[in-house]
Amino acid sequence: MRPTVGIICEYDPFHRGHARQFALVRQQLPDARIVCVMSGCFTQRGSPAMFSPAFRARAALMAGASMVLELPCAFALREAENFALGGVAVLDGLRFVTHISFGCENADLPLLRAMAALLEAPNAACQAALRATLDGGAPFVAAQAKAVAAGLAADSAPDTGLPEAAILDAIKRPNNILAICYLRALLRLQSPVSPLPVLREGDYHATVLAGQSYPSASATRRAYLAGDLPAAEAAAGYPLAGAPCHRPDALDALLLHTLRTQPPAALRALPDCTEGLENRLAKAACKAVSRAELLARLKTKRYAYARLNRLLGHALLGVTGELFSQHPLPAYTRLLGFRQDDRECLSLLNESRLPIITKAADGDRANPLLTLDARAYDLWALGAGLPAGLLYRQPVQIVP
Repeated sequence: MRPTVGIICEYDPFHRGHARQFALVRQQLPDARIVCVMSGCFTQRGSPAMFSPAFRARAALMAGASMVLELPCAFALREAENFALGGVAVLDGLRFVTHISFGCENADLPLLRAMAALLEAPNAACQAALRATLDGGAPFVAAQAKAVAAGLAADSAPDTGLPEAAILDAIKRPNNILAICYLRALLRLQSPVSPLPVLREGDYHATVLAGQSYPSASATRRAYLAGDLPAAEAAAGYPLAGAPCHRPDALDALLLHTLRTQPPAALRALPDCTEGLENRLAKAACKAVSRAELLARLKTKRYAYARLNRLLGHALLGVTGELFSQHPLPAYTRLLGFRQDDRECLSLLNESRLPIITKAADGDRANPLLTLDARAYDLWALGAGLPAGLLYRQPVQIVP
């Protein structure tokens, strides 16, 4: 059977670093097709994507992906653990995906697997440390590091056969976070999909393009917003001019209005809005005049920037913790685009045990996950100066 490699992504925008991953996948599996599961209108950083799902999907298809599917918003706008779990659940549910490729700072699969196994093992010390550190407001990378250290120190720790120092060093590296979460998700779902890590090059979090052999998406966005279109297009590797664009501050006024008019109970219902954070959020929203100022007022040692930014995204979309509890895994995925020269990939969708929505109007509008997707598309359209109903107007992208 021809290998099919899944990649969980955002591509906001697709750039030369992503194209490098495609090339490295095909170095290892020359005949592989690539299927991407991509975030839609909102991203893991908590904000709306700058470019539309259709534009980003088309860029991936032009670069050689056979198909692009959408990760429902309820999982795209989550912390690393549930973002990864949602994406892996989609790939596993397709049934024809043989591998998952992801970038990491240590392309040492036994080492990455050892860390994932420690975090997924029924190790009380490890799980307690993970939950306690996260509940204390620490960033996810710090929480994982403490959990692994506690797991290794426990009497019930499994024998990894690897140096403890190497494990503790690798777990602290931010570029390994998602890699470990993908491996944890494979274990949790008992998935037969095989991991295919690739070593990252360049600074994944760089905010400027200068001196970067492989650009970061954030640096590409920054150049584009600053009006340096030639630099942004050089980093992307294709034209960006004329693409529908949602600027980062486009929904600031709507966000502040939403927060200022919400009753305390509604704020408490937001995911991870606990221990009085709802009161801090309400007070800060009444004083701030932008999202950036609101985040600055909210940020403390206890509340990491990434967590707060996602909280604001949840508030804007009206997401509740109850929604996440009731829908721990994706109930469907949507087809964003495909290449005509690999029509066999389309036929493989018939093997999927996960429902594939090829036309949004055919989806179950009573499903709260699809309702959330539609709301996300409408908010993105509002910020980009487009009419409502984008989810139902956006065509499937077809590349020759």
